[in-house]
Amino acid sequence: MLCFIACSKKQTVITSSSPDQDFTIALDLLQSKKYNKAIELFQNLVFNYPGSSYAADAQFYLADAYFQKKDYQSAIPEFEFFINSFTGNEYLEDAIYKLALCYFNITPAVGKDQVILSKTLDALEDLQERYPATKYQEQITDLRKKVYERWAEKSYLIGKLYFTSGEFQSARVYLDYVQNQYPDTKWARHSQFLIGQIYEKTDSILQAIAIYESLKDDSLNIEVSKLAKERLQRLQPK
Repeated sequence: MLCFIACSKKQTVITSSSPDQDFTIALDLLQSKKYNKAIELFQNLVFNYPGSSYAADAQFYLADAYFQKKDYQSAIPEFEFFINSFTGNEYLEDAIYKLALCYFNITPAVGKDQVILSKTLDALEDLQERYPATKYQEQITDLRKKVYERWAEKSYLIGKLYFTSGEFQSARVYLDYVQNQYPDTKWARHSQFLIGQIYEKTDSILQAIAIYESLKDDSLNIEVSKLAKERLQRLQPK
């Protein structure tokens, strides 16, 4: 029996079969990285057997197939539908974490709008609220750090642009912001070094030296440490 089902996702030709067989085959296809075929079978299960015991799991694996395929744009609505529709499912914790990863992975380059990163943090907060002892605690910490690094880098680059243009006061606004808001990122050290250069260019040599002294032995940012030592050698010749 052939059925034609029109839906918001796409129109699919569905061949009738038992859901347990389709589900097993779809999982095998997913494990074999045959993502397109797996996606089609999981879609069939979701559309044909919405009230079955397979529907929720099929929806999760449908989203996960897109995720593994690195088609994050397609994975996002599938994960969102799963999260909103199957709140008691055993894969809910995994779905929320992978949704956060999807948002992070579709964020454009640093020079462009980084607003989408806020959705990454929203998903991580949702995950921790629902699962205070989540198994993804370490990954959450790491992903948050990456988000902050991206935001810090964007502000630093704006500050550097003002610095290059000789607009030191405007540069300080962004460089100070990076240090205050993202002190644990590498861009906080870069910002501090650039402030040292601003002091140099405004004849505040002692203040510049003080900054370079604080950075010269910074083990967290070897690049900045090296630059600080080079500036000190120029400013404090033997």
